[in-house]
Amino acid sequence: MTTYSVLVVDDEPDIRQVVSDILEDEGYEVTVAADAAEARTRYADHTPDLVLLDIWMPDTDGIALLREWREEQTRTHPPVIMISGHGTVETAVEAIRIGAYDFLEKPLS
Repeated sequence: MTTYSVLVVDDEPDIRQVVSDILEDEGYEVTVAADAAEARTRYADHTPDLVLLDIWMPDTDGIALLREWREEQTRTHPPVIMISGHGTVETAVEAIRIGAYDFLEKPLS
């Protein structure tokens, strides 16, 4: 049986924990990152099958990180679902335009 991997990138520890717990209970292999720098490292170490990426993070926002990943021509990119508690329609449209697969608003349910 194939185990799919998910990279959860969010600066809020509670969100990372809740999302990780839910995904792990469903059988996914979960890796977490608290900021863009850690996400870059995790992404480089192992390309996940899916990325859940927070938009508003302190060091680099998720839109900039998604743009950076999409500009890499040397790899196949996994689907990225953007998550935010402060999202706007404009932000969601921008994320999809850059290459996000979808956009979810926090709190996740």
